[in-house]
Amino acid sequence: MNHSAPSLAAAELTTGLKLGRIAEFLVLFGLVPLLLALRVVRPPLLSVLWLACLYCTVHLRLAGKSNLLTLQRDQVHRREWWRMLGTFALLVPVIAAVVLLVRPSALLTLPLHHTGRWLLLMAVYPLLSVLPQEIVYRAFFFERYRFLFGGGRWLLVGSAIAFSLTHLAFRNWEAVALTLAGGLLFAHSYGRSRALLLVVCEHTLYGCAVFTLGLGSYLAEGTLRWLH
Repeated sequence: MNHSAPSLAAAELTTGLKLGRIAEFLVLFGLVPLLLALRVVRPPLLSVLWLACLYCTVHLRLAGKSNLLTLQRDQVHRREWWRMLGTFALLVPVIAAVVLLVRPSALLTLPLHHTGRWLLLMAVYPLLSVLPQEIVYRAFFFERYRFLFGGGRWLLVGSAIAFSLTHLAFRNWEAVALTLAGGLLFAHSYGRSRALLLVVCEHTLYGCAVFTLGLGSYLAEGTLRWLH
């Protein structure tokens, strides 16, 4: 499925609307992460995420793009599921190797020593954290800023960088690096399929793997800290 051509709506944006959306982009994906990273404001990060999700959802619906939020399975071609699962199977050993390299004592600590907390995290993480992130950084970002990045690889890169920069609030470079890699992967999947269900499932798999294998402490400002 080819989605490289800019949408008609984006092409018809007036100069004023384009400037407004650029300002919106700089605030949402530049100023807000910077304020959080510098601790100028210190709200619970999940509350910030859900406020952003609400804002993005409202704008998508007002633009008549509520179809982007549907999670129907039949939107996703079977080969996309196999591609996603095959890539995940190849990358999980890489994640485990990274844990063994940088934090060997953390390997499987959460499921082995905090089993109840780990099970709760596995249950609530997709809805509490993954779904709003994918609405903001994929469904909204791809529709709203196509005029700014074009419809090709730069849109994917822009989505991944915005996703990564938000994690500056965690104040460690590991979180930024992990989410940049994940953002590129999720943006690629969304760019191919335009299926929110696919990237929600993909993001959930990698997030759960990261928490399970032992890198979750780098993301402790988010869902993991909420479970304390």
